Amino acid sequence: MADQSHFGRRLRALRQERGLSQAQLADGTISPGYLSRLESGTRPPTPKVAAYLAERLGVPVSAFDAPAAAAQAPVEYLVEAITAECGADHVGALLGRAVEHPAGLSPALRWLALWARAGIRSDDASDEELLASGRDLLRTAEESRIPELRARSLVSLSRLHRSLGDIKAAHGFAADAYAVAVDHELPRTDAVRALMVLISTEAESSRLPEALKHLADLEPLSRDTPRTMRVEALWTAAGVYVRHGNHRAAEARLLEAMDLNSSRDDLRLWMRLRFAAASLYLQMHPCRLAEARRALDEVEPALALVATDTQYVEFRSIRAHAHFLAGEIDAARKLCEEIGCEAGKLEFRDRVRFQVLLHLIEIRSGNVTTGVRAIETLAREAHEAANMDLAAEIWKNLAETLASARS
Repeated sequence: MADQSHFGRRLRALRQERGLSQAQLADGTISPGYLSRLESGTRPPTPKVAAYLAERLGVPVSAFDAPAAAAQAPVEYLVEAITAECGADHVGALLGRAVEHPAGLSPALRWLALWARAGIRSDDASDEELLASGRDLLRTAEESRIPELRARSLVSLSRLHRSLGDIKAAHGFAADAYAVAVDHELPRTDAVRALMVLISTEAESSRLPEALKHLADLEPLSRDTPRTMRVEALWTAAGVYVRHGNHRAAEARLLEAMDLNSSRDDLRLWMRLRFAAASLYLQMHPCRLAEARRALDEVEPALALVATDTQYVEFRSIRAHAHFLAGEIDAARKLCEEIGCEAGKLEFRDRVRFQVLLHLIEIRSGNVTTGVRAIETLAREAHEAANMDLAAEIWKNLAETLASARS
């Protein structure tokens, strides 16, 4: 016999399929009130009552049984995953069953399951797994023929390729996402998401005039969006203005973004924004070391509360850069040694910056030839990956370090 809740749901469905009221089904043998409690799952059925109801409904008693897990419908897995109050691993497993079920889902529902599963994917997923999931998401969106799903899938793929250092592919997906948003007159939030990743990839591939042109569209468009999105748009603008050398405009956007987002609103975003602020302050010329360190000191207590392992490594990497720029070479070296192989958890851009820092420390320690050769290799690799902005940053850091070493 099924558990009470399933028995009740199945009983109600069978009764309604036959167009019977509770009173008609009860037919004076059992009370409508008792039948109501059976359907709500608050009373267990006896074998005698189950047999009577099965006879009245014209079905075998087994019709009330819960389906075996293997026969559960993919939609049921999806509903259970969305409504479950359990750990991410269990929810991820349910979503996996939903998308891999042989009976399948409609394209729109399959996209929803894939999108939800991508949101809880573990940090240890390989690049190949992430790319495969991203391509599956886009393919399913295209099957659904729903423009909003296609735009969001393209943005997701763009962000993924950008995090892996493939700026050329990231830019292509971002441009397609923005074109879909414009052509289909999608909601403002979809256009803003696409614009933000498009602007970032333009800036990183040295298409600064295009980035500034799109930034002129982004800033007014993002004003009436949810606060979190507005904060991210300001953050995007700050990054572009730093690359343009307009540090006053960059700082104004950063300060506005930090004012808009309180730690009580979204602690994780609050923390990430201060990471970004510290990193941008260190990239400014001249370096704004005091402001960078203030942002890092402010965010440090929150690390234990919300930071992932990757974010903790990112924090220590930024701190190591600050030590180096302050001339505290031993402190920078010590922190880099503590990070060690954990640097592999960083996104491509931050991982390359960390590798460059290791070789800059090597140069300042007297191993000039070895350090210069290693940094030249990293700069060429960034250039070949179309990450022109990163390549320029590497050459700039090398030149400044060599100048300091000779003085």
